[in-house]
Amino acid sequence: MIRAVLAILSIAVSGSFIMAQEVGSTKAKSSSSVLVQYATVHVGNGEVIDNAYVAFQGNEITLVTDATKSRIRQAEYDTVIHADGMHMFPGFIVMDSRLGLTEIGAVRATHDFRETGKNNANVRALPAFNTESDVIATARPNGVVGAQIAPKGGLISGQSSYVHFHGANWLDASVNPDEGVFINWPSSYGYGGWWGERSASKDNKAYSKQREELDTFFADAIAYAKRDSGDNGPKNLKLEACKHVIEGQARLYIRANWAKDILDAIQFARKYNLKKVSIVGGAEAHLVSTELKENNISVVIDRVHKTPVHNDDPIDQPFLLAGQLIEAGVEIAFATSGDMEAMVSRNLPFQVGTAVFHGLDYEKAISAITLVPSTLMGMEKTHGSIEPGKVPTFFLCKGDPLDMMTNKIDIMFIEGKQVDLTNRQYELYQKFKKN
Repeated sequence: MIRAVLAILSIAVSGSFIMAQEVGSTKAKSSSSVLVQYATVHVGNGEVIDNAYVAFQGNEITLVTDATKSRIRQAEYDTVIHADGMHMFPGFIVMDSRLGLTEIGAVRATHDFRETGKNNANVRALPAFNTESDVIATARPNGVVGAQIAPKGGLISGQSSYVHFHGANWLDASVNPDEGVFINWPSSYGYGGWWGERSASKDNKAYSKQREELDTFFADAIAYAKRDSGDNGPKNLKLEACKHVIEGQARLYIRANWAKDILDAIQFARKYNLKKVSIVGGAEAHLVSTELKENNISVVIDRVHKTPVHNDDPIDQPFLLAGQLIEAGVEIAFATSGDMEAMVSRNLPFQVGTAVFHGLDYEKAISAITLVPSTLMGMEKTHGSIEPGKVPTFFLCKGDPLDMMTNKIDIMFIEGKQVDLTNRQYELYQKFKKN
């Protein structure tokens, strides 16, 4: 009798556990096998599978197939998630970010993204990354699963890294450390006043001198990179940091906005035979799109929701830029740089949604915040899309993640582990809506 009762209880508990797993409310162990069925999968490379099976084991996607053309035995999987009517997307990636490097705008002690001096090529953003940041937790519920964290300031800001948002510490969160170097291209001219009422533009009289400083440094970096591997002479950490850029193993990110500056940056890249180069910002990139395409230089658009850079520009020019560059054949990704840039990172999908409304193809927009960033950072073989052999980093959404009104993300996996999507803002909402 006792054995019968225990058997019944065991079946009941087992059944409730399976039910919980099917709706995605129970976290799957990293070593377990998971099957997600019947979702519309946006692969990240432009392909869409309307009714799909996606399976993964531990930290690797093992199956992506059309459910109407395949037969799957659910019993073979530890966890089955029924995703009828839901959409699956690769996790979104924000470029040139300060997430985890700053916490409270008004408290300088929480800012860890800028060093003094002009040349900080040896500065690494990665060790400063704070996985416990409350700001990071606000980005995940909107689909942002990781960021390219990068320093700011100076002529050469330092080295960037890609991190995911489910790590216990900066070492655990690191996916591709020191994948690039950021420089701030000298601006040939600028505006005075504030953004709402700019004064007339003024030429930068120090432009030539600042250009010479960059030329001298990169000429030295090339000479340093050519040193015999057996040379035991003293190391120069600044030149050492640029060695991988010179050798084509890391990417050079050039922050520049004006067409003239972008053209000068292109010539700079050609002069030093730099193979991996991206423009960050690129407010006037559409004016030199032919040159960008011919030289295989991508553009990381710094922010969609902003005012035009010139008083006489069309008011919607920042919204049109992404579509204009894609139409011209220029590869793009997105950042959220500007005022309160870390906090605004959670709005990355909605900024991209604005670009979609103004002409950017939807699946190309998805690729621009998934596969393209992964490609720029040298991770396209393992990240950025939902394909066999890649790391399972994705989310399931009932609405359109690029639409602020219908965005509703229910389930998220980062590096094969299910993520809790609650955060401080949600907790406060729950607390005060009762009063």
